[in-house]
Amino acid sequence: MCNEIIDKEIKKIIYRSKQKKNLNCVIKDLTHLKTYSIDDSQALEIDDAISLEKLSSQYKLWVHIASPTSYIEYLSAIDKNARKLISTVYLSTHTYFMFPETLINNVFSLSDKENRESISIGVVLNEDGSVSSTEVVQSFIKVNYRLNYIEADELIDYAPKEEEDLSILSAILQRRRCWRRNSGAKEILESYGKIIVEKNIPSIKIIDPTLSRQLISEAMILFGNTISNYTKLNNIPVPYRVQENIDNVSKHIIEKQNDNILHNFLLKKNMGKSYYSINPGPHNSLGLTSYLHATSPIRRYADLLVNYQLKRYLNNKDLISKDEVEQIIYEINNQGIQNIMRYREDQKYWLSKWFNINSFREHQVILLNWVNRYKNICILYFIEYHLSTICNLKSKLNLNIGEKFIVKNSIHNNDDIIHFELISSSK
Repeated sequence: MCNEIIDKEIKKIIYRSKQKKNLNCVIKDLTHLKTYSIDDSQALEIDDAISLEKLSSQYKLWVHIASPTSYIEYLSAIDKNARKLISTVYLSTHTYFMFPETLINNVFSLSDKENRESISIGVVLNEDGSVSSTEVVQSFIKVNYRLNYIEADELIDYAPKEEEDLSILSAILQRRRCWRRNSGAKEILESYGKIIVEKNIPSIKIIDPTLSRQLISEAMILFGNTISNYTKLNNIPVPYRVQENIDNVSKHIIEKQNDNILHNFLLKKNMGKSYYSINPGPHNSLGLTSYLHATSPIRRYADLLVNYQLKRYLNNKDLISKDEVEQIIYEINNQGIQNIMRYREDQKYWLSKWFNINSFREHQVILLNWVNRYKNICILYFIEYHLSTICNLKSKLNLNIGEKFIVKNSIHNNDDIIHFELISSSK
């Protein structure tokens, strides 16, 4: 019965989305701006886009976020199903989408084929990267360029005169990054390895922190910070993203590390767990006094909830109550942990498969930490693949944290942990 109701709701939404809409005074027409979406080529959920507006003596940066709540109702069957899932779950061989794929493709995503409704912020930054002015609006936008990261990097690098907007946006957001760093942000720019599975064969893809990835990351952080300030000011109940500082490792020990990989690992150990809260609080690693998730409403329910509240507030409608938002935050925190564990277990399973397939290889590693010396359980960082994993390390030597050496996979079928043996000390 539930599937039948969802199917009916899908048909109604698709029909409504195809009807021509007259702009009302509440919705700002931003279709004249040259707008870019940047994501992986295979991405289905296109949540965000960016634009640059040239004012008389300065630039205004626009960040646009998809608005699925323009089409779905809170507590509808589609909404309840999304709330049950809490987020899209990306596994190596299958993706479990928070919303029906047909709605993602044809209605919600910021398509480069037609106008889309969005929530947009317009921000003017000062020279030091601090915020000079902001506005939050409902908008209509049109994505002119749907780019992957490689294409976006080329436009930033070469900055052709007729297409210099991305290069300017990159420079503006680099200033914002510096401002956050000066405000205490703990920046970790590093490549990382990710398991990709095609036709049941795993491989490792290296993701580098290129300028276009930094641009999008910084724009999304700016959006989350701007909206959190807006919801605080206007007493709008939403799930804030909070991260407190912890001191597992002294600052002196972290700073004296010459190896960047070990330095970053120790830095991460001092970052407290992030969680959702009805009360705004500092996000320590971002260097912000308040922050929330709002840039992925097609794939995260916390962001969708913010989307609901903004739409209601901007249209002078009753907000979802604080008590109700608190209940949803409880669900998000619990189910969100399960979704993360599911993803990590999937990555761990296929990483083990990859090491088994490549058991003939030798790997240069760095010992990041001992989890249990007596049982030989440790965390190793694999230099060539830019990834770390917990594993069992067989060695007769007394190895210390930070040491580099060569290991080889030894296959054990009865354990859920990957086993390695020491081959030699690294040169």
